[in-house]
Amino acid sequence: MKIINTFTIFMLWCFVSATTSAATFNYLYIEANEGNSSGGHSAIQFGEYIYHYQYIDPGLIRLFRQNPNDFHFSYRYLQNRPIHLSEIDVSEATFNTLNDYFQWQFLDQEQHYKHLEAVNKEYQLIQQLLDKPETDSTLRLKGAGLFYPSSQTKSRTPDADLATRQSGMTIELRNKIEQHHGRDFLTHTRRALEAEINALKPLDWSAAYPLPIESQRPAPPYSFADHYNDALTGLFAIKVLQEAKSLQPDAFFMLDPQTQPLTDTEKKQLVVLRQQLEATLLRSLNSGRPDWGYAAIINMARYIAVDTSLQQGQWVFLDGFSETAQWIEPAEFINDPQHMEQLISEAKLSLDNLQSTLVQSDAYSESEYSELEFAANRYAELVKGQHLMPLRFYGQKALPSLGIDLPKDPKPDLSEQQLKAALVELDTYRKQWMGQLKQRYQYDLITRNCVTEIFRSIDNALLQKAPQTESIKALSKQHLGGYVKASYNFIPFVSYQSVLDQYRINRSETMPSYRQQEMTKRYQNGQQLLIRLQESNILSSTLYRYNPEDALFIFFTDDNTPLRPLFGAINTTTGIGQSLLGLLSWPFDSGKNLKSGATGVLMSLPELVFFNMRKGSYNYLPYKKMQ
Repeated sequence: MKIINTFTIFMLWCFVSATTSAATFNYLYIEANEGNSSGGHSAIQFGEYIYHYQYIDPGLIRLFRQNPNDFHFSYRYLQNRPIHLSEIDVSEATFNTLNDYFQWQFLDQEQHYKHLEAVNKEYQLIQQLLDKPETDSTLRLKGAGLFYPSSQTKSRTPDADLATRQSGMTIELRNKIEQHHGRDFLTHTRRALEAEINALKPLDWSAAYPLPIESQRPAPPYSFADHYNDALTGLFAIKVLQEAKSLQPDAFFMLDPQTQPLTDTEKKQLVVLRQQLEATLLRSLNSGRPDWGYAAIINMARYIAVDTSLQQGQWVFLDGFSETAQWIEPAEFINDPQHMEQLISEAKLSLDNLQSTLVQSDAYSESEYSELEFAANRYAELVKGQHLMPLRFYGQKALPSLGIDLPKDPKPDLSEQQLKAALVELDTYRKQWMGQLKQRYQYDLITRNCVTEIFRSIDNALLQKAPQTESIKALSKQHLGGYVKASYNFIPFVSYQSVLDQYRINRSETMPSYRQQEMTKRYQNGQQLLIRLQESNILSSTLYRYNPEDALFIFFTDDNTPLRPLFGAINTTTGIGQSLLGLLSWPFDSGKNLKSGATGVLMSLPELVFFNMRKGSYNYLPYKKMQ
């Protein structure tokens, strides 16, 4: 009987243990390096999402959510920072409590910040209607630049014959639309849109979204600026058809005309895709969606690109890069041709794999074609590097977004006095809303930073589900195994040690940076000492080419702990030297050298007391799937 009772108790204990420790979440500590969060960074991971707080202008802290692959690529590869991970054992109920709270907080903040963005957008529009736009914040009509000249793209001479054929495609589309919707459909729609724009009035924000900010997040606003933009985009979609516009020369490109001819299978699939785009366009014109105009412009542009592909027998795609994408000059990659070849090879492989997958399907869907268009943009842009041309490394969009400046007409029938009055009211509301956000999300280096907010959120999540009589310290010990006080753990590496000491840790690991991984690979070939000497500095290193965004330094100190103070002294001296040079070059580089040198000194001083900072960073690495 005793044996049975003992066995029963044991089984009950196993069952309880299994049900109370059925989940885990991760706490992440990202080591220090120059750049954002230079003193280190912290994050928390629940399943497929990583949450982390970051400083944003003007003096606020914001919760961001990323998938783990993007997060690790950004920090471990581009920023070259090792990540220390601790897996924490919790019950499924505790996991859900914490996960739900971070998700709720993320969505809540997203809505508050999007509200501010909408207010700012309306403020910018009214300024533009008054012909007093802020220098760096003018609004653009997204998508219209595919058919109309844009002030932000390099003009090219159009191919007259190709432009004529494309114009004929637009006429064919117009005829099909008139057959489907009626001969006067485009004329009536244009008049209705012009009247709609003419009657628009600024939104009364104070009445629609009164302050102060309540605990319930505000509904997404459909503002005066949104309404104007949507109606104007719809009007330009109609104008494209009525004016039989062809694509702008800079709006599309041909993919490897010598090596990428269309196969018969691809031609058949593109014929089906063209029919799908035509059907989608016919539906979108009277869909009732406020953003139907942008969808119509993209459909028409892709229809013409697909038809041009069929006419030319070559792949033709729309330019999918953002207008704000940064151009890279050849001087930034000319000294590393092998790296560029690797990037091109990987982009080509990705494009080929996607083409192969699509060929095996029955027909391209619009979403599949969008993925192919995205990959083609990446590959075609990198190929420019082989010809020593400026290129865009980042900035592809899922949907092409080339825009134009807002036209002078048509515009809302509002007097200058009405616009000025609306601007004053909106400015007051904008300042009040910002004041509310600062009360909620004010950043502080010590009391409210990327670390403290994680533990404060953990505390709030646990307190929400507990009786008011329970202390947070007792709750944390019950659910997590221990308690980490936010105010005492505002430094990232200190917080990580506290997590190890206090929480119920299942396992810990250090995930190496990009440079550490590459060094390990080279060690496998022997001659470890020689490799360490060669890779210890930027002068002889084969793994790191000097990145101008890094303040100048000589020695890496992440893998040379005994020599770290000596290397740090040399790095500090280098920073001082660059600062002195910066004083002389100030009139010619606007203080760039001086600022970089001062940053170098600041980043190198901690190395004198064995704290590693100088790791270097990498701007242009191929995107990798993390293991």
